[in-house]
Amino acid sequence: MPQPNFEYKRALALGDKAFEALVTTKILEIVPEAKLAWTNYTLFLKTSDGNMQRVTTYLASTYGMDNIDINQVGEEYAIDFM
Repeated sequence: MPQPNFEYKRALALGDKAFEALVTTKILEIVPEAKLAWTNYTLFLKTSDGNMQRVTTYLASTYGMDNIDINQVGEEYAIDFM
């Protein structure tokens, strides 16, 4: 299972806002037109299914699938980090 890289470990150590900012930046690099928002430590992402596959691949390779939970909620995706 992949281990979070140093950049993510550092962001986690700096607190929730730093982690949210890092994840937001990385996802917007992958899908610049994505609409996203954080609510209670859950990232809500509105994008196409194809773009979501790219985001899922990135998150899985960075965190491992055991460390994230992705669910479709209406027209957007809810991503929880564990």
